[in-house]
Amino acid sequence: MWKSIRDRNVGRWLAAGASAVFLAVTVIAATAAPSFAAGTYSTTASVNVRTGPGTGYASIGIAPSGAQFTLQCQWQGGTNINGNATWDDVTFANGLSGAITDYYTTTPSWNSYAPGTGPCGSTQVVVHSLGGVDMQQACDTQYPGRGLEAVATNANSAYSWQCVGPGTSLGIDVTAECATQYGNGAVAAVTNPASAWSWYCHWEIGRTLTYNSGDIGQCVAWAINEFHQYDGMYPNTIDPADNGNAMYLATNAAYNGWAVSSTPRVNSIAVFQPGANGAGAAGHAAWVISVSAPYITVSEMNFTYGPGKTDTRTLIPASSVRYVLAP
Repeated sequence: MWKSIRDRNVGRWLAAGASAVFLAVTVIAATAAPSFAAGTYSTTASVNVRTGPGTGYASIGIAPSGAQFTLQCQWQGGTNINGNATWDDVTFANGLSGAITDYYTTTPSWNSYAPGTGPCGSTQVVVHSLGGVDMQQACDTQYPGRGLEAVATNANSAYSWQCVGPGTSLGIDVTAECATQYGNGAVAAVTNPASAWSWYCHWEIGRTLTYNSGDIGQCVAWAINEFHQYDGMYPNTIDPADNGNAMYLATNAAYNGWAVSSTPRVNSIAVFQPGANGAGAAGHAAWVISVSAPYITVSEMNFTYGPGKTDTRTLIPASSVRYVLAP
């Protein structure tokens, strides 16, 4: 016998049950994830801001002499610059974050940690939850008009959900329900296979790279840097049609398995085709920091002030703009 209407609300409850989940999937890169900030300092010369502690890492921008930054943590044993092998993980006032040599800074460290500063740890790839799964809605949508109830037949198994009625017990396509609730590109996952209440939805995770594939000081490098800062991943956006132009970024991201949408969303890379919202002949890419329809606000590089310079801009996006969604 299937469960009562009270259990219908249990199936609904799951929609909120995982709404605050932040799931650390795996450790993939030696970049910083400290729980402290050591202090505010400044550069003493123009410096490259890189993706990691050494000159072998890609540059994502240039900070001028005298630029103030917040020191997050430090690496020892990076590329030796004039006898100093300390590198700093920093965030500048304009939002640019990355690694710089400690040699050209006002920190008191020299092959050592500044007071109150600790070592940079390993960044975890963090998959951000969109929210839980409404199992009852899944039953109503996937088996319309049949009046089936969402039932967890085993509270100790995430995979025990069924749509149940007299003489009927049918499975639930949980990823299909994620797409219904949050949009195409949303997929299902569990935080604990031994709990029926651990389902949640997140954006698809595609193929990754171990480095920022954008050109130094350009819009793509900035957008990918912000993507990486958000979830610890560098999306592969260079195959199959890469010639360095931003206009191909969304198509390539979709080819490599990333969720791409025509709907603006916070924490996504906005990809502009040539001529759209002022984009040049190569197109443009920017990081979406807020959405208030019909407007979006983006953080971008090499649009208003030239290579290596960032700005924020609020605009009504052209209908051709596509968004690569960070999971």
